[in-house]
Amino acid sequence: MGYRIGLSAALIPTIVGGLLAWAPLATAELYTYVNAHGSRVYTDERPLGGVPYERVQPPGQTSNRGRSPSQIFVYQGPTGDRLVTNQRQQDTALQLIATYGRPTASLRCNLRAEEVMRVGSGPYDDIIVQEAKARSLDPLLVKSVIWVESCFDPRAVSRVGAHGLMQLMPATAAELGVTDRFDPGQNIRGGVTYLAKMLARFDQRLDLALAAYNAGPGAVERHGGIPPFRETQDYVERVNGHYRLHTAASTREASGAGQP
Repeated sequence: MGYRIGLSAALIPTIVGGLLAWAPLATAELYTYVNAHGSRVYTDERPLGGVPYERVQPPGQTSNRGRSPSQIFVYQGPTGDRLVTNQRQQDTALQLIATYGRPTASLRCNLRAEEVMRVGSGPYDDIIVQEAKARSLDPLLVKSVIWVESCFDPRAVSRVGAHGLMQLMPATAAELGVTDRFDPGQNIRGGVTYLAKMLARFDQRLDLALAAYNAGPGAVERHGGIPPFRETQDYVERVNGHYRLHTAASTREASGAGQP
């Protein structure tokens, strides 16, 4: 089945933003139907003439498996038609021209948090502490991000191509001067630098910086806060949860060590 979008070229960026920022755009309602030629059409105009159609469900409200609630992909066909979707396409005739948002790596974690999260223990501790302190960040925060992103697996790859411990995308890595995303030192340096940039960009608000790390700063700015993507909301909650838990544990350890 083919795909067509009945939108003007000027409207495409708005609709892409609308799919990512659906709630604020009251007029960005999309419809889909199959035309007489068997092609699926996406349009912002309600189909007339009794044509069976469905409203396009915005990301974050869908329960279909195999789709990403925080990823939007824009494909272009050989005739210039564009497909905006939250599911990767296997049709070789479609060229991926844009990706918005980013999921974390999906893998089974065989580590125990208490063995790797404490500063002074766990893999890559020296690098994490060095890079975090160089940018005035708490090493425990960096460890919390790494735990959620990759579970300390330097070879982790997400389904959209984010690589390494802190799950750097190719464009982000290039911007940060990272030439080998699988190299722990380069990856941590790049990830910590990017996290520090997000904190500076969002006035040191950790929740917004984490949301920007996951879904991109543009999504946070469009929504004026954490985007309404289930995956991003869960991500912020998980990182913050680990950070609070292990900060409290570190405080208790320090208090206990100071007692006679």
